[in-house]
Amino acid sequence: MKRLTITIALMLVVALAMPAFGASFSDVPSDHWSYNAINKLVAAGIVEGYPDGEFKGEQSMTRYEMAVMVSRALDNIVDEMEAMGQGLTTGQAEDVTAIVKSLMEKNTNETLSDAQAEEVADIVDALTFELRSELKVLGADVDALGKDMDELEAKVNALETDMPKDNIEFSGKVTAVFQAGSYGDDKSATAEALADGDALDIDLPRAERTDANGNVLYPGNDGGDYDDFPAEQAFYQEFDFVVNAEVSGINLDFVVDTITNGFTDYEGYRYDNYEYVLGDQGDGKDIMMDTGRLDISKDNWMLKIGDMDDYDVDENAYFFDVEDAEGVEFTGPVYGLDLKAFAIGLDEGDEDEYYGAAATKDFGKTQVTGKVYQGSIDSEGERVTDVAVAVQSALTDALTVTGEAVYNELNEADTDDSLFQIGADYKLSDIWSFRGSYQTVGDEFNGGEDYYTGVESDLEEDYDFDKYTLGTSYVVNDNNSLDFDVMMVEHEADQPPVQGLYNTGKTDEDKMEYTVGWNNVYGKFTNHFRVSYIENDYYTDAIDDDATVVELGTEFPWTEKTTVSASVVNKQADLYDNEGIWDKDMQYTYLTAGFDHKLTDNVSWLTEVMYITGDVEQLDNEADDYDSAVDAAGFSDRIIGEGDADIDGSFITTSLSISF
Repeated sequence: MKRLTITIALMLVVALAMPAFGASFSDVPSDHWSYNAINKLVAAGIVEGYPDGEFKGEQSMTRYEMAVMVSRALDNIVDEMEAMGQGLTTGQAEDVTAIVKSLMEKNTNETLSDAQAEEVADIVDALTFELRSELKVLGADVDALGKDMDELEAKVNALETDMPKDNIEFSGKVTAVFQAGSYGDDKSATAEALADGDALDIDLPRAERTDANGNVLYPGNDGGDYDDFPAEQAFYQEFDFVVNAEVSGINLDFVVDTITNGFTDYEGYRYDNYEYVLGDQGDGKDIMMDTGRLDISKDNWMLKIGDMDDYDVDENAYFFDVEDAEGVEFTGPVYGLDLKAFAIGLDEGDEDEYYGAAATKDFGKTQVTGKVYQGSIDSEGERVTDVAVAVQSALTDALTVTGEAVYNELNEADTDDSLFQIGADYKLSDIWSFRGSYQTVGDEFNGGEDYYTGVESDLEEDYDFDKYTLGTSYVVNDNNSLDFDVMMVEHEADQPPVQGLYNTGKTDEDKMEYTVGWNNVYGKFTNHFRVSYIENDYYTDAIDDDATVVELGTEFPWTEKTTVSASVVNKQADLYDNEGIWDKDMQYTYLTAGFDHKLTDNVSWLTEVMYITGDVEQLDNEADDYDSAVDAAGFSDRIIGEGDADIDGSFITTSLSISF
């Protein structure tokens, strides 16, 4: 069988290659059954006749003659590889069979039976496949084989896609945190300065305030952001867990952030007689879960369930914009629309609910969005509804415009009003761009002046204002860029509730804010600088109310594992309102420095130092609510009546995190 196979392999090359016949022999007439096969071998140069012109087909072939034939056949293989890659045709297979029959009858005195002929055909097919692989090694064209492999690979990939996958990964981080510091002698002044929007930009805990008639002056805020302030002494640990899973192409991410466990009692300042001191994580000495959220996604849709930090229903912030919320949100394509639907509420068991949907249709360079939002504010017995249409359009490659119209309605107050805004961004060149906007809000929007609804919006003012902005950015070079912005706000409001200004009518000045920013990269340093000047911050000319803010910061990757950062903010404000607390002549300097070092791939050490110093004239605007017994107990050290208070706080926070 091996000899037969080798012979067929050699003859196969010849049969595939020869298109013409060689010269005839005198002893092989044209009607001889092997005439064609013999002449093909002659034409291929594999066999030749004797000098007398005869083939002598009756004579047995010696081993020497066999060796010559094999050598000549091998010499032809390389030249004929390309044709070999195309496979064996029916005609070629018949020629090979005829050659084999001739050799069998002339050298073994045997004939090729039908079964053997079938076997020859099978061997030919097998050798055709095997020789294709060999031809590839020799550099032949095997496009047919490549095409087969591409088709096979596509089928395998399709099978892999259709096969269910159940992959689950767990990761997490354990962080031990130590804090120490001091709010100084005038603790309320220091806390109020830290809460400022140009320092930590967080809310102090505030109880509800009413006037003598029971009207709400300030609604209270359920503790505000008391746990984001630094504590005077704290030692606790946080556990963050993430579970990632993939099931049949659906991704599931469950995040628990954070479970907190306090090692010691928290020590610090109890602002406004709140139940927790500033910096308390609210866990006592027991383990308590803070937040958790499950994200489910597939292709272009996403479902979020649980706690959502810094949640903004709409980028224009006229409906709901808070730091801590919980609920459900869905985003994804539905019937050719990009849909967003949500149902959310405030954290910590608040019964107020906000829900709605927004659907966007993409028309190429223009996107149109319809919105319907509704809030059920149980705390005020009110229901607010917003219906809006927004448009964004790229008029040219350089100019993009946006616009939105909002209809606002309150059920119990029986009021309705509107908001309208338009904006534009224009890119003059790669180094110069411009931006501008206009926003107008009606005097009864979200209830207006006469009706408090508790809507968690974050507009420039709550109602009745016109706002204009204009800005430009200039790229000096690859390492430097400049920003210039100006804002004007027209708003009629009550005069600030400070001494000597009661019952003096409405304000009549426009607020103006001018800002210059500089972004710089110098070597490994990334730097930023910003200065803002605000004129008529509270729209009044009855008392000075201007402010200046200067900010400078830098970040430097010291090594591959260590990054250091620092920033300084200096603020001077003639008049200041923080959560209904009014102050005069506040000035402070706020410095921070950070050191972030990666000890190993999964262990990090972070240290932050915070220092604030300055002074403020605290004003007595809560005389009717002042409780001397509470103040004497040390729960409030706010200076009653006009008086200077020192802003003096220093804190250090160091933490060690282990990721797994």
